[in-house]
Amino acid sequence: MSGVANVQEMTGIAADAIVDARLRALVDYWARVRGAGRAAPARHDLNPADMQPLLPWVMLLDALDGDYRYRLVGTGLDGLFGRPLTGSTLRQSWPAHLGDHWRHWMDRASHEACPVASSALVNTRRGRLRLDAVILPLSNHQPGRIDMLLCGLMGASVRHRASPLLRPADEVVEDQLVSFEAAPLTV
Repeated sequence: MSGVANVQEMTGIAADAIVDARLRALVDYWARVRGAGRAAPARHDLNPADMQPLLPWVMLLDALDGDYRYRLVGTGLDGLFGRPLTGSTLRQSWPAHLGDHWRHWMDRASHEACPVASSALVNTRRGRLRLDAVILPLSNHQPGRIDMLLCGLMGASVRHRASPLLRPADEVVEDQLVSFEAAPLTV
């Protein structure tokens, strides 16, 4: 069975809801290691060797009271964000208007123990980015309590027509969320 069909079978959503094949592979792997009868796998269930091609694009976040700490951030994501995030929190790393959107879906994944898929268009100083993500809960210490998130994130530049009224340097003055869509996955 292909990864696309497998994700669709597991989630009950259209295969194109998770655009990137690497993100579909991460959801498939998460579901496999979770096993039957558990809301989420534990971190020790994950084997980095099994996720080798995905490692540059994954993050592990600790679920804190009201925030999330980046425990591990893949090198591809450090490059995408232009700085290392490991050790910082979501609140420390992003402006509130952007971080609050991610926090909402991370909260959903951690409080409801459900995986979430999201897509966002974000204006940055380097141009517009499309960010596709999956947020997958992990339960390490107490069964049913989500204390960590496994996230996969893929980013790509989006070409768009510049306004004839603005110089390119004026077009983006700060990072801002253009649009954001996310949905829980039923796995």
